[in-house]
Amino acid sequence: MKEEHTKENVRELILKTALEQFTKNGIKDVKMDDIASMLSVSKRTIYEHFKDKEQLLVEALQLHNEIMRKKGKEIIRHSKDILKIILKLYDLYIKTLSSTNRKFFSDIKKYPELCKKKTHDDNKNFKSFITWLEEGRRQGLFREDANFEIFSITLTRNLETIFMTNLNAGDDELSKHSPQELGRMIIVFYLRGISTLKGQEIIEEYLKENNI
Repeated sequence: MKEEHTKENVRELILKTALEQFTKNGIKDVKMDDIASMLSVSKRTIYEHFKDKEQLLVEALQLHNEIMRKKGKEIIRHSKDILKIILKLYDLYIKTLSSTNRKFFSDIKKYPELCKKKTHDDNKNFKSFITWLEEGRRQGLFREDANFEIFSITLTRNLETIFMTNLNAGDDELSKHSPQELGRMIIVFYLRGISTLKGQEIIEEYLKENNI
């Protein structure tokens, strides 16, 4: 093992490297040998910490979720306005999707237990997001007749469609726009639709502050 690797917890280093490679290249295309080579350790060293690739994948995703939760807490800690918090959280979501290889999501389907856990986490996040929207309605930012369940499902599915489709193939009219640009516009479009005038003013202020 290289000297610089001994200064950091080996297990954590393996997890960070695996997470980076899985999201960058997809799960199937990343071999345990690849990770060992990148860290200049033996494959045996990896198997001393993780019994197989699936355990490594599960724990790498747990690390990812922990990182995302910390970033989300920072956004909430530095923002007072519910609507701006929602916009910033979705912006974080878009940045994460845009930096993740589409193959990563299709490869996950080959791991039933991981899919089950992901579904559980997604449902938990969904309920938390509905709670944020309800708080926004209490603050007069969202319309009383807005159906937040329909809003959240359709918005998420539209974002997933953008990031799961190969827009770089050049055979789609949307291919001339970046996924980030498309994602942000969809979010703004949907949020404007359920917002009150007060909420729309905050959205416009956010767009100007962030040059969107």
